[in-house]
Amino acid sequence: MDQAYNVISGNIVRLRKQLGLTQEQLAGWLGVTYQAVSKWENGQSCPDIMLIPMLADLFGITIDELFGRSEYPIDLRNGLILEYLFNKEIKDSSGGEHQGFPTEVRYGPDRFGRKESALTLDGKRGFVEITQPPIFPQEAFSISVWCRYDDETVLRGWHSAILSQDGHNRNRVLQLSTKDTGIVLHGFLREPDLSFPAKIVKDQWYHVVVTYSVSRYRMYVNGILSSERPGSFTPCHQEPLYIGRKSTDEPYFFFRGSIDDLRIYNRALHAGEVKALCYEGGFKPIPLSSAMEEETDEPVLETLEDIRMTFPETELHAAADWYRTYFGFKTLMEEPGFYMLTLYNSPNLILECAPRGNNATSYEASFIFKTNREIEELRTYLSAAGAAVEETRDEGFAWFLDVIDPFGRKWMLLREKETI
Repeated sequence: MDQAYNVISGNIVRLRKQLGLTQEQLAGWLGVTYQAVSKWENGQSCPDIMLIPMLADLFGITIDELFGRSEYPIDLRNGLILEYLFNKEIKDSSGGEHQGFPTEVRYGPDRFGRKESALTLDGKRGFVEITQPPIFPQEAFSISVWCRYDDETVLRGWHSAILSQDGHNRNRVLQLSTKDTGIVLHGFLREPDLSFPAKIVKDQWYHVVVTYSVSRYRMYVNGILSSERPGSFTPCHQEPLYIGRKSTDEPYFFFRGSIDDLRIYNRALHAGEVKALCYEGGFKPIPLSSAMEEETDEPVLETLEDIRMTFPETELHAAADWYRTYFGFKTLMEEPGFYMLTLYNSPNLILECAPRGNNATSYEASFIFKTNREIEELRTYLSAAGAAVEETRDEGFAWFLDVIDPFGRKWMLLREKETI
């Protein structure tokens, strides 16, 4: 028994330190006192039999491995070919010296609350480009990254690229992004997507690991295997790697929130190593089962063609800002005297300067702006933003709201009623 105590006590000490946990933190997660943990580690006692599975699960190993009967070593530097910790800089600390070139990025608090220790992106223009990325082996690789979606992120459609090596029609290698409320490794229509089944909770940190080995993909979220599928991988070493966007300028793929501790390996991590990365430093991520259903307020334009509006030069910029702020449009293109704005899965809204001497006038809306906001909330929201609400109409299947924006343009807003 003393020998068994020595084996398990040594493993508890080693595995706890690999996760960066104190005795108090480990005790808190298990619901015991730190004195009990101290006795285990000193070989004076053994954990209760009911705690053994909890310890094994926390450490990401089997019960046999906890007792020393078999073991996969945890070496988080082995095979590391890129590491960005984003501590006030973008520097590859793996030794590979793969330089990242930032565009309009900031540094904010990480998951521990440490200042300027995570990449912060605005969802509009911020991203990092690695022009000479590490070589992804065709046989096996792993990606580990932390991400946090900002409160203002719209969780609808394809959006929010975390990591992308996607030359679109040229060299589509990989794309770790978001579809609706789930994190997804895109299969590019050649293979099924690899998806995180639970729903994202905004303003919470998620640890995401994707591994590939023996023609099989696995996705771990917060240390737990969430999905897997067979598949193939074709690397392209010449294709740039992007953090926080796709290689194209599609506005919905710009990530809004924080990204931290990006690591890429030339091998597949095993479950214990994934768990060690997840709990590194003693951080405890949100339980996946606590993700709540969330209705999106993302609007769409119900029309077949692009909509063109003309404005006096003095009003054009203010109008574009108002439509982006209060109607949720994003900028697809901006040039002097010209804006092309877009909503997800909709035609574009084109704003142009009126010819000199020609004052733009109001007109009836020839399109429908569809939204999921409650109708009374919408009235209050738009009135406070300076719009004039002309009429609210109950058409049976939906509410319609006729609105004149601060620039004299008329909009017809639709809010469908819930069906039983």
